[in-house]
Amino acid sequence: MRVAGLGGGHGLAATLAAARSYADDIRAVVTVADDGGSSGRLTRELGIPPPGDIRNCLVALAENEEIADLFQHRFDSGALTGHTVGNLVIAALTERSGDFAEAVAEAGRLLRCAGRVFPATTALVDLLARVEGGEIRGQVAVARSQELIQAVFLEPSKPPACAGAVEAIMAADQVVLGPGSLFTSLIATLLVPGIREALQRTSARRILVCNSRMQKGETDGLDAAAHVGAVMAQVGPDSLDAVVVQTPEVGSDPVTLDRDALRHYAVEVIEADVVKPSGEHDPGRLARVLSRL
Repeated sequence: MRVAGLGGGHGLAATLAAARSYADDIRAVVTVADDGGSSGRLTRELGIPPPGDIRNCLVALAENEEIADLFQHRFDSGALTGHTVGNLVIAALTERSGDFAEAVAEAGRLLRCAGRVFPATTALVDLLARVEGGEIRGQVAVARSQELIQAVFLEPSKPPACAGAVEAIMAADQVVLGPGSLFTSLIATLLVPGIREALQRTSARRILVCNSRMQKGETDGLDAAAHVGAVMAQVGPDSLDAVVVQTPEVGSDPVTLDRDALRHYAVEVIEADVVKPSGEHDPGRLARVLSRL
C-alpha cells in the first residue's frame, strides 16, 4: 500500500503516524505557506521556504527518536528564542546544498524516516485570502481572519510543483488530505498548480480527513459539507472520493455532519470515532479507518 498525505502541521503528522501502521510506502506533500514564528523568520532572513510544517512531518516519520526529540527542541532565551533545532538544521542543510528539497531529504536521512517528505513547491510564496471588503495577506493573518473567507490564492499564482511531490501523488494507492487548517494548510498545498493537477489525475483513492472541530477565525460555522465544498471549489468537482467525519461530535465547537448536504458532493461518507478526548486526531483510531479504505 502506497500512501501520500497532503497538508501540513500537526494534522498531517497524525495522518503520517497512522499510515506507518498499515502502509508499505509513505510520502508527504507539505505546505510552504507559513509566515509565522520561527519558520517566517527564517524565510525573511535567509530566503528559504518555511521549514516548520515539514519538520513536524519528518518527526512523525522518524525512527531515530533521539534526533527527533532534539529536532523539536525550542529555544526559550537569547537570539534564538522561538526557533526549533529542526528548523535550523533544515536551514543549514539548505545553505550547504543550495537546494531546499534536497535539504529536506537529507534531514529525513538523519532522522531515518520511514518515508519521504516533499515541499509542495520550493518557491517562496505568500498566501492571500479574499474576504468581504478586501484581501488579507499572509498565512497567520488569514488564519486569524474574523471575516468569512471566500477564497484563498498564492502569490505568485503558479509556483512550480516539487517533482517528487507530484510523483508521490501519481504513484499512490491512497491519497489522504488533512486533517488540519482547511484554508491555510490543506488548500494552501493544493493551490500549487502541479499538485492540484496531480490530485485530479491520480488513480489513487482520495480521502479527506475532515477536522473534528471548527478553527476560530478560519472555519467558524463550517460543517463537514462546507469543508468538502471548499476543497472542491479550489481543486475541482472530481477531486475527492471519500470523507472521514468524526462521529460523535466532540467539544463545544464541533464540525457538524449534515448528511443531506454531503450527498450533493457524491463522495463516500465514513462516520467514525477517530479522535482523542481533546479533539485531536488519534493516529491509532485513524489508522483502523484508513487501512480499510
